[in-house]
Amino acid sequence: MLNSNFLVLAGGFGTRLGSTIGDLPKVLAPVNEKPFLWYQMNNWLAHGITDFTFLLHYKADLIINFLEEYKKSSASKLNLNFVIEDEPLGTGGAVLNAVRLNKYKKVTIINADTWLRLGFKDLLNSPNPTILVVGVQNTSRFGRVALSSDNLILGFSEKDGITSPGLINAGLISLSADILESINKTKFSLEDDVLKSLAQNKKLHAIISKSDFFDIGVPEDLNLFIKFIKKNELDFYAKN
Repeated sequence: MLNSNFLVLAGGFGTRLGSTIGDLPKVLAPVNEKPFLWYQMNNWLAHGITDFTFLLHYKADLIINFLEEYKKSSASKLNLNFVIEDEPLGTGGAVLNAVRLNKYKKVTIINADTWLRLGFKDLLNSPNPTILVVGVQNTSRFGRVALSSDNLILGFSEKDGITSPGLINAGLISLSADILESINKTKFSLEDDVLKSLAQNKKLHAIISKSDFFDIGVPEDLNLFIKFIKKNELDFYAKN
């Protein structure tokens, strides 16, 4: 079992997926007759992650209902905690809000709409603060990460529309509460207000993973994930 406070960012609207999933939250996007979040939960449980705090906003009730039903049918003992934002606080504000409510000292932050099969144990055993990075063939939708020879983050390049391979932020982050508390804002972005500042001060470490990576934020990538699942015929229990 991995002992950490796992915060799952799941409050997004999924606007770019609207043509595919209607008004569903994107984490409930159908994948072979199961919600995307079903695959995520199976994968996370396979890594020994059993304690979750879900950070919710858009249609939170639908996500909570799914997770409560999932918990009933699961052979694992799950601890589910929900923090619902009355208004969007940004990724950083959402995490800080949960940290304060639950008095967390250190957290591992996961994007609910990003699929990773590897890297969890490596991240937890790494210095703090740390992010997981993965290599992709096309960085145009994500922006690139520059690393030093000893895997310190040197900087993040903006999304530039240039199709080229490179390393990207995979959306799995380990941070201490004091770093978040140092941001004197209620609404802020993890990426722009926290990670970039840490990188500029050479305080942000990277773990390079060879994990499969899918961000289902657009229909094309959701379809790639669906094809990936069909091709591999996985039970979605990761081997780390």
